[in-house]
Amino acid sequence: MRRAHFLICAVLLVLCPASFAQERSGRQSTKQDAPKVIATDDMKLAMKAGKLEAAGKYDEALKVYAQAIDLKGRFTPFVYHNRGMLYLHRAKASQDRQSRIVDLQHAIDDFQTSIRLGAASNEELNRGLEKVATRVNLEEATKLLASETHD
Repeated sequence: MRRAHFLICAVLLVLCPASFAQERSGRQSTKQDAPKVIATDDMKLAMKAGKLEAAGKYDEALKVYAQAIDLKGRFTPFVYHNRGMLYLHRAKASQDRQSRIVDLQHAIDDFQTSIRLGAASNEELNRGLEKVATRVNLEEATKLLASETHD
């Protein structure tokens, strides 16, 4: 669970296009200059939420994810994906059937929103998110929800 969130953050940090993640210093650029990542407010909140989730503070993490989403920043598709992962993992760990169903429904909604926002994005990284990771997680949540509601 924790690895998925940190993996997405790591992918974002490594693969961000220059227009999204680099800032130039006042001096001339050379090949040795490494891109500097500009952490946006929504990214900072999402990372804080990921830490809260890793500490098992799910309700607090959900509140912080909601704050990040409200900012409607460039990282929003990832925030929805990460929050969807929290719901998916919490559903898998839950012993209460009704709680699992509610969390799976939330996960599906978040994954669908992440896909929709990613597809509409002008940024390659957001479009890539909707094509790979989020679709796989959406399929998993959908299958789990179907098995929960057909028992």
